[in-house]
Amino acid sequence: MLADITPYTDLVQELDSLFENIDDEDEKEIVYPEYTRKDFLKDVYMSEEDYNRLTGVLCNKKNIILQGAPGVGKTYLAKRLAYSIMGVKDVERVKMVQFHQSYSYEDFIMGFRPTLSGFELKKGAFYNFCKKAEIDSDNDYFFIIDEINRGNLSKIFGELFMLIEKDKRGSELQLLYSDEKFAVPKNVYIIGMMNTADRSLAKIAGSFVSADTYLVIPEGVYRSMNPRGTAYG
Repeated sequence: MLADITPYTDLVQELDSLFENIDDEDEKEIVYPEYTRKDFLKDVYMSEEDYNRLTGVLCNKKNIILQGAPGVGKTYLAKRLAYSIMGVKDVERVKMVQFHQSYSYEDFIMGFRPTLSGFELKKGAFYNFCKKAEIDSDNDYFFIIDEINRGNLSKIFGELFMLIEKDKRGSELQLLYSDEKFAVPKNVYIIGMMNTADRSLAKIAGSFVSADTYLVIPEGVYRSMNPRGTAYG
């Protein structure tokens, strides 16, 4: 040891202690605050009956769509719905993306992206999230899709459209850009959000109903969260 060959033993001991403290800090596990059904009902103006209906559908179907007019708080509700089911405000287990007309399979699952030397296969947001959930099967994970009705769902999901169905979870399919077999883990829940003012509503809703996803319109939530008190839906 350095203390055996230097007269500055006190200094060496202080340095050792300093590095030990740094190692201890690195090993500390992040503790997220608890978040319960009671916290959700306190944060979101929703009846317990509507909350039970929402959680029941999501836990049973694995996928759900929250439909409402702009500005009623769908994102706020979706995140807290996920936290309340997890029982903790673990932001690492909640991922949110926003669909738009240019959003593609390459963004969502995987695809080739240009680099300085040519093209490289890059993993997408949903692929990475599913892989993260796969190695942590004891915990639930929630993937939130904002403006889901603005994306081309067949183009974005590709062959995975079938795999998000409840009874297909865990089943493997060959990916388009890889020899890899891929499955959507059973502990991944998808919350889609859509705007009732968009004309593509019926088309998107029909697509997700066929994919074993239930369309829910919790009117009481939006009515309560709307500052004008206007009922939507």
